[in-house]
Amino acid sequence: MVETKPADVICDGDVCRKVTPEEASAAKAAPDAPVSGSPRVFQLLGSSLVGQNGSDVALSTITGPGKVLALYFSAHWCPPCRGFTPILAATYKRFKASHARAADWEVVFVSSDRDEAAWKDYFAEMPWTALPLAAREAKAELSKLYKVSGIPTLVLVDGESGELITASGRDAVGDDEECANFPWKPKTFAQVGQAVGRREGGAHGRAGGSVPRGGARGGRFTPKLLETMAALRAAGRAVEAVFVSGDRGEEAFAEYHSHMSWPALPYADRKRAAELNSLYDTAGIPTLVVLDEQHKVITDEGVGAVAADPTGSRFPWHRQPLEPLSSHTAGRINAGKVVVLVVDEAAADAAGGAEAFAEAALGAVAAATVKGAGGEEWAFLWAKKGDEMAQSVLAFAGLIADEGAEAPAGHVAVLLDVPGSQRVWDLAAGGGVGAEALAKAVGEYKLGSLGPGKKVGGEGESDGSDEE
Repeated sequence: MVETKPADVICDGDVCRKVTPEEASAAKAAPDAPVSGSPRVFQLLGSSLVGQNGSDVALSTITGPGKVLALYFSAHWCPPCRGFTPILAATYKRFKASHARAADWEVVFVSSDRDEAAWKDYFAEMPWTALPLAAREAKAELSKLYKVSGIPTLVLVDGESGELITASGRDAVGDDEECANFPWKPKTFAQVGQAVGRREGGAHGRAGGSVPRGGARGGRFTPKLLETMAALRAAGRAVEAVFVSGDRGEEAFAEYHSHMSWPALPYADRKRAAELNSLYDTAGIPTLVVLDEQHKVITDEGVGAVAADPTGSRFPWHRQPLEPLSSHTAGRINAGKVVVLVVDEAAADAAGGAEAFAEAALGAVAAATVKGAGGEEWAFLWAKKGDEMAQSVLAFAGLIADEGAEAPAGHVAVLLDVPGSQRVWDLAAGGGVGAEALAKAVGEYKLGSLGPGKKVGGEGESDGSDEE
């Protein structure tokens, strides 16, 4: 006998939860429900793309073992895009005409154009496929998934697993006219980082940092990192760092490195420095990336982690489903969907305190959400009422006039989607901050039934028709 899933249960990835009849109905009616187990990027692209002359191209025909998809984020009104598109088109045509793996690469145009006429004119210049212009929500989610902050951007993904190959496809493909390096997988740390310095032994964590010389922000961070490294070594932690310089000359590099207690990639080795920056998608400096013994990334939030935990008590700073709001975690508010719970200690259980209350209210839904499909896009944070960062979030969310204003009475919970819809939801006003209410709110958000919320920094409710 085969058991069927109860009607009042929704499964998101490998996590199932009981829901209200309203949620169950909304889920059943939701169009284009993603196929369980399908990579997130394929879910967003849908089953069919637009081909040349308006034809339908089944996604299944351009995905599979050995295949590579290039998501081309672009728009006709963008001058750099108009400059790069002919270069990419010429490379694509050469690849299709003569490469041994001609059938294994496809490009998908993901447009930021605002009207059909402009989109059609621009797409007519391209020899590949496109996401339909009408799929605005999918386009926004793809942009968030790959943290696209500007165009043109070319993101390369594995056509079978959906895993990211590189978000720096514009450089990888643009510098390889003959496609000799297809599928343009970045070198691993082990390949790039050979002989980067001394003391190459095993470690609990290996920190690779890119920081500028003194006087800039990196100059202020380096003394803090020195103190944290000293504390870790004093505690018996086997940890090493490698300096990857952003300096503009060898003399400046040598002077700056003289203040550090760790090895450096030789300044003359600009090629490997560029490869490391590409490998870890370094958007600015200082950046501190922490790796495990197998050179897998533990966190790329090392700068914030050092600031929030100068003694390294929580090193190597593995990301947790629910964490305190701090300089380490605050940046996540700009990177994805975030629930922030501000706990009023006076109203919390005196025996457990703020942290215990936060764990009881948010712990279960946080763990289930980050483990489920699209979980990497979510963060769950908590703070004590009156804390400076809590005040900053409440002011940003529009719940108080400014950071010096008194916070609302009792516990407060907000859901923010800054990089996407740029909206905020006051969850406490909608249903309270208990575990059941917060789980219900997160579930409704995923189904699109939470309500319109309010525009961050704006007045009144959003109708969901925000311009791109």
